[in-house]
Amino acid sequence: MALSRRGYARTTLTDVAREAGLSPGIVNFYFKSKEQLFIAALEQLGQEYDDFWSAAIAGAGDSPAAALDAMIEADFHPQICTFERVKVWFAFWAEAQIQPSYRELVARFEAASFEQTRGLCLRLIEQGGYRGLDADAVAWGINAMIDGLWFDYLIDPEAFDPEASKRTCRLFLSGLFPREFGRKTAPTLELTGDEGVLGQAAHRSRVSAALRRRLYPNTALQAKDLAAVLGVTPDTARNWLAETSEPSSWMIGRIATALDALVWTEIYGPFFEAMRQRFETRVAATRGAEKREQAALDVINEGGA
Repeated sequence: MALSRRGYARTTLTDVAREAGLSPGIVNFYFKSKEQLFIAALEQLGQEYDDFWSAAIAGAGDSPAAALDAMIEADFHPQICTFERVKVWFAFWAEAQIQPSYRELVARFEAASFEQTRGLCLRLIEQGGYRGLDADAVAWGINAMIDGLWFDYLIDPEAFDPEASKRTCRLFLSGLFPREFGRKTAPTLELTGDEGVLGQAAHRSRVSAALRRRLYPNTALQAKDLAAVLGVTPDTARNWLAETSEPSSWMIGRIATALDALVWTEIYGPFFEAMRQRFETRVAATRGAEKREQAALDVINEGGA
């Protein structure tokens, strides 16, 4: 598209006609001004985006979480998220500050996108029982993050990574909807093999190791003695030691009381450290998104000045 290569101010009807392989007279017959042509181009661009986006969401089924995930996939799909399209979108967004006709169209597209996203967030909040979450705020947040990541593409196309962008969006949602998006963004902190620190197998391994350190031959305590102290069967204690099952958090509290308080630290310490790193990553991603959004707003404001 001529607009993406020459910019709004430098693009003329003649440029568009030449690129389309048409005579300037034909273009002038259908469009009396550059503004009329660009309004038509904006409407077509918006409709193509809306059709693709809506089809992706509809194809996700009845799950609002799946629909939000499909929305993210659609926003960074190679058919939609191309450098040429992103440049054109930002050109129109900038011109919307001073062109009422563009502003009306852009506002309509933005409102439709927001309402769709808000509806999905509201359904997910209600279905998941996430009390205290504001669907409007969540929708604004994820939409603004996507806009900011597109702006990253505009500024540095060589460094842009659509897969990393999708992970960033899902990381944002995992902080609000951990049951639906947490598994998609769990940190890949390794213990042994391919078991993550936050996983069930890793938890069982820590429980077993902590118990073995306190049994014979390190002390005089036998597995049957541990079972008797805790009020469980010897088979239950042996299963804990063999990592085929694990005690509940309430039972781990009893174990710490019966043996020593360090048991709790040995079992849950790595878990809490992994969670701390996870939340620090989320905070860093949110702050980075805020900086990008502010940079985008500054550019738009400068363009409209």
